[in-house]
Parts: sequence; C-alpha cells; structure tokens
Amino acid sequence: MEIHQAKHKQNSTIKQGIQTALDQIIRARFIIALLVFILMLVFKIHGSSLAMWDQYVSDYAKDGNSESVIVGEPRPIRSDEWMVQTPYSLSQTQTGLKNHNEVITVDGQDMVIGYNSPALNLATLAKPFTWGYVLLGKERGLSWYWGLKLIGLMLLSFEMGLILTKRNKYLALLTSVWLPFSAAIQWWFVSPVGDLVFFTFGFLVGMYNYFYAHEKKWVRLLCAILAALCASGFILVLYPALQVPFGYLILLFLLGFFFEFRKKVKLDKFDALFISLAVVMTGIIVGVSLVTSWDSLMRVMHTIYPGNRVSLGGDFAKKDLFNFLVNWKMSFKDVVYENNSELSSFYHFFFVILFVSPWVFYKKIKENLYGFLLFVFCLFNIVWMSLRFPTILAKITMYSYVPEERANLAFGFAAILLSIWFIQYAWEQKKLAFKWQVPIIVINLGLYFFSLYKGNLGLYLSRMDIIWTLLVAGLLIVLLLNQRKYLFSLVLLAAVLVGGTTVNPVSKGVSPVYDKQIAQKVMAIEKEDPGQLWAGERMMHAFLPMLGVHNFNGTAFTPNLDSWKPLDPNGKYEKVYNRYSHIYVEISTEKPQFELLHADAFKVRLSLEDLMKYNIRYLVTYETIDELATEKIQVKQLYGPDTNNAYIYKVSY
Repeated sequence: MEIHQAKHKQNSTIKQGIQTALDQIIRARFIIALLVFILMLVFKIHGSSLAMWDQYVSDYAKDGNSESVIVGEPRPIRSDEWMVQTPYSLSQTQTGLKNHNEVITVDGQDMVIGYNSPALNLATLAKPFTWGYVLLGKERGLSWYWGLKLIGLMLLSFEMGLILTKRNKYLALLTSVWLPFSAAIQWWFVSPVGDLVFFTFGFLVGMYNYFYAHEKKWVRLLCAILAALCASGFILVLYPALQVPFGYLILLFLLGFFFEFRKKVKLDKFDALFISLAVVMTGIIVGVSLVTSWDSLMRVMHTIYPGNRVSLGGDFAKKDLFNFLVNWKMSFKDVVYENNSELSSFYHFFFVILFVSPWVFYKKIKENLYGFLLFVFCLFNIVWMSLRFPTILAKITMYSYVPEERANLAFGFAAILLSIWFIQYAWEQKKLAFKWQVPIIVINLGLYFFSLYKGNLGLYLSRMDIIWTLLVAGLLIVLLLNQRKYLFSLVLLAAVLVGGTTVNPVSKGVSPVYDKQIAQKVMAIEKEDPGQLWAGERMMHAFLPMLGVHNFNGTAFTPNLDSWKPLDPNGKYEKVYNRYSHIYVEISTEKPQFELLHADAFKVRLSLEDLMKYNIRYLVTYETIDELATEKIQVKQLYGPDTNNAYIYKVSY
C-alpha cells in the first residue's frame, strides 16, 4: 500500500513538473519566438533547397563557401521553391524591387501577380514574409521568409487551438507543433498552401480575438489591422484551387464566431471605426494591387494552363484519403509513382470521428458548433472528390477551380482542425465503453490496412512498414479514446515530427548561387556591359535572373503573347507558349522550333538568326557553337567549359 502511494505521489510530482514547464513555455512563447527569429536572421538560417543548384552549377569560386547545408538535404521535388519562387525573390533584390521585374523573360514579369514576390508596392504590406528582402537584402531576407512564416504559423496555430478547445492551453500548445510541422505544410511550405494556411489563421485569429477581448480597445485595433492584412494577403495569393475551399472554411468559422458572441458582445462607436478601418485597408491594398496588375491577371486567366482548367469532381482514388499514414516515410524514400509533395497530407482522426458523429452531433449541434461545421466541410470535400458534379453547380459553387487533389488538401487541413476540436470534446466526456471502442478501432485499422496494402502504396511500403504504421495508428486511437493524454500527445508529436521536421534542410546563406564561378563571371560581364539580353540553356532560365541579368527565357508566370511574334507571327504555336511555363532554350536549327515538354514547360529552339531578332548578346550554352557563326553573326567564347560543360558566348551582329 505504501509502495503504491509512493509511486502515485511520484507520478503526480512528474505530471506537476511537466505542467509547470509547459506553463512557462506558454507564458514565454512570444519571447522564445522573437529570440529564435533573431538568431535565424543573425546566422542567415533558412529551410530553402537552394543547395540543389550545386547539382547543376557545380564550380565554386576560390573564395566561395560550398558548405551551405547544415543538416538535412535539399529536395529536388521542391523545384517550385528553389527553381522558381526563391529565384523570383532573389532576382528582385538584384534589380531594385520593382513592381515589374524586367529581367525575368524578354518582356519581364509582374511581381504583384508572380509568386508573392517582394516589391516596393502596397501589396507587400500584405506579404509579411517578404519584408525581410526589402529591409535586409537577399541573404537575411531569405531567413526572414522562412523564420517569420514558420514561427508565425506556430503562434497562430496556438491561438487557433485555444479557439477550438475552449481555451485548453495544453492542446493549443500541441496544435502549435502538430499543424505547422504537418507534412503537407512542410512539403508545400514555400507555396500557396503555406501562404493560405498562414493568412487563414491570421484572419480568423484577428476576427475571433476582436470580439473575445472586446473590452480592450487597443486589442480591437490590433486585431482589426491583423485581420485586414491577412485578408489582403489571402486574396493576393491568387490561387483559387485552394482559395475557394479555404474561403468556405473561413465563412463557416465566421458563422461560428457569430453564434458564440452575438449575445456576449455589444458593438459601439469604436467598432464602427475599427471595422471601417479594416475594410478600407483591405480595399485599398487589394484594389490598388489588382488594378495596377489587371492586364497581367487577365493574361493569366486566359492561359491554356492553368487558366482554362475546369474541375467537376469525382476523379479521386478513395484510398488516397489515407495517404497521411505514410507521411513519416516520404522524407527518407521518394515515392516513385508520384511526387512526395502531392501525396503529403495532415495526420488526423476524421474516420474515428465519422463513426461516432451520430452520438456527438445528434441534437447537440449548438454546443458542438465548431466541430459540426468542420465535420460538414470535410464531408462536402469528400463528396466533391468522390462524385462528378454538373458543370453549372461546379461553377456556381466555384469548385470548378478546385482540382480533386487540392480539395483533398483542404479536407486534410479541416480534418486536423476537427481532430483538435474532437480531442478536447472526447477528453471532457465519460470514457467510451470498451464494447464501443473495439468496432471503431477495428473498422479504422481495416480501412487503413486496405489503403496501405492495395494499389501503389503497397509497392512503396514494405510489409514491416505497413505493420508499424498500423501499430502506431492503432495505438493513437486507443490512447485517444482512453483519454491517455500525455502518452497520446507524445506519440502523436513523434509521428508528426518524423514526417515534418525532416522534409526541408537547415541551410545557411545563398552561396549555392552567388559563390559560383559562372555566377561571378556573369555578374562581371553585366557590370562591364550592363542591360544586355541573355539566353541560357538548360537550368539557366532560372539561374541567370538571380544574378540580375536580363534573360530572354525564364519562368513566365504571366505569358506575353506579343513577345513570341518575331518567331511565330501567325500564332501557330500559341497553345505551346500561352501558359504558365518554364521556358527552356536550345541554340539549334532543329525543328520543331517550339516543343511542349510538360503542362508547365516548353522548349524553344533558337538559331543565330533568331537571336538577332531579339538582339540577344550573351549566351550560356552546354556545347560549343563556334561552328554556327557566319560572316554576319559572330560568336566569341568568354568562359568555359567548366565541370558542367557550360560556356558563355558573346554574340556580335
């Protein structure tokens, strides 16, 4: 008896110590966040896969730093980050942060429309991740981007956890790690997914706390400004594939806020002032940004890809709803039949909730409103993915903009929020009887097994992978239903962190771009002969703009059809180049001159005569082109070959 009492006392002491430590972390969370953010800036730390450029541009200058990756590995599949979005931002720092970047493609690119890039315009107010590029330059700007987004998302997730769990600070702390380090967030971190999750949370946290702390006028003002900036940022992401479902989710939360506060809060004259201020701020930021970029926006909307894409639902493999079970492995072994980003998801307990939903929501919607609204949203997205909708209904709901794989991301995001709400609900109730736990566990594990064993996942996972995945999933359900709070939280965090923290590398600086021999040669030529037009073969379409030189080809977020008229005066190949696309160049006289490589990539073959049509003066090639010279057009080799067999040529007419 005494031994039992001593053990119980020891356990109580341990629990009390854990709670005390967690309380201290929660109280100091803003100070901790600020210190980590400052350290990232000081040491130029970021999570970019910029070191991927070492595979394509290998030779460092003698004084270059070739050790940029501290831990982890750069991800080839994240090419939209290291080959497009980060180069857009770095190019901006080299060319004056203009609204229109003149060096990316022959006619330049609109930086308000293109990938939320940093620029000296009103739109940047709603893009806080890019402020570092404006204030601190390219290296610390990159650290600012990663640090502010991750740390800010953790803080906002904590606040969302408080909203969903009736102010349960410990579950909120769990949320602050669970959601930001979910595989879907980490694989899509530098993309519209990461941006929209951040802005959605920022807007909802601002709106909720505006009413929750209504008696404090200064809090109301700050929350109104936060909501306005995040609403503007949300709109200016310009990615309807996720904006549409996230927009519906926001509306459902606002409905929940209305019912929670309608009898608790009485509006006054300051509300009229603060709400008007927020609306005017949003209107000015969004209005001015869109008006100044209207032509570019219209060109994007009338592209072959993605502008003419129409979704009707129904084209989604049901077993892929369970891809969240394999998130833990994708950082360590690539999926061969699909890219890891597309398969990444959020670990959730929707299918546990599904089987208990009649007991949870029947005649109890009012007291469980947030859970019910999230549950309905999840069900709708499953229906959209499962059934083909009439075109008119798809367009009325605007889900015609939402491909099934993006609806799955929206479903997973809502399912994780629903899971957070449900954990609090389940732990408030009387523990579920064993006779009801068994069928829930068996049915869920049966669904999990079917999805893991059948189809492509069965080729990706070994037998032991499947066994361990099912064991961990089953353990989590058992711990959840039996209210084993500490152990459940530890196992869940382990499962999430294994699949999330290992995705992106921890890196330092931008040496994989600017410390390369060819980069320094290009920048030296640009200094001696500024403003000339370049063209680069292979990956140079993304590399050269980062150096601040005007490149004929590049990544065209906004295609300009007029720019192709010298090569295609009758528009024969318009379907090839009227798209968001990576534009590859090949110096050659081979045909066809335009070749579609992928939905988002095409190649254009340029003869020396074609170069003269655009007055292209410098080339980066991967073969000698001396034999192509004529009496009228001369070429002079200025660099190469290097390890990658790259050359720089000057063209004279």
